[in-house]
Amino acid sequence: MKIREFLSTSPGPSIAPTLIRVDEWLTAVQAGRSLRPSDRVKGDPVEHTAESLSAKASGPERKLLSKSLQEALYYSVGFDTEVDSVQLKTRLSQYLNRWGKHAFIRLFLSLFFFNFVRFETGESFRRLATSSKAFEEYLEDIDRACHQTVASVWKSFEKTKRALDLAAAAELVSQVDRRLRGN
Repeated sequence: MKIREFLSTSPGPSIAPTLIRVDEWLTAVQAGRSLRPSDRVKGDPVEHTAESLSAKASGPERKLLSKSLQEALYYSVGFDTEVDSVQLKTRLSQYLNRWGKHAFIRLFLSLFFFNFVRFETGESFRRLATSSKAFEEYLEDIDRACHQTVASVWKSFEKTKRALDLAAAAELVSQVDRRLRGN
């Protein structure tokens, strides 16, 4: 895996604050409070929720955050692209009751870092690949590396019993970034 050779930028400044907003929102969902920001919206409640939670970011970072949140939400509701607001709230609550909010946060972080690495390195890996199959294998390797890195960093974080505040979120993001780069 040559991720570190191709990553020239770090994740932007909005991932940690977005992580805190997601954590607070999931806490409200678990407590049975309003699912805001997607209650009774017209259109896709998954897209609306992701856009609302990533609204303070800008540019490509906002797109990556929203995409990653949408993917995590679709995963948590069983990949149903026709889910309405009520179904989203019900299925997300079921997911959180079964797996907990930290599972969702780890999933979101894994997806974000996969999307970030893919965005930053995709063309480099595409040029290296001798075939579409080889490119797919690179993507699978990136996915696995992101998943394993986030899981490892999260496990270490959980051992500290530290609250997930802005400083802790920034440290988590930084640690995942450093490990993916091999530092």
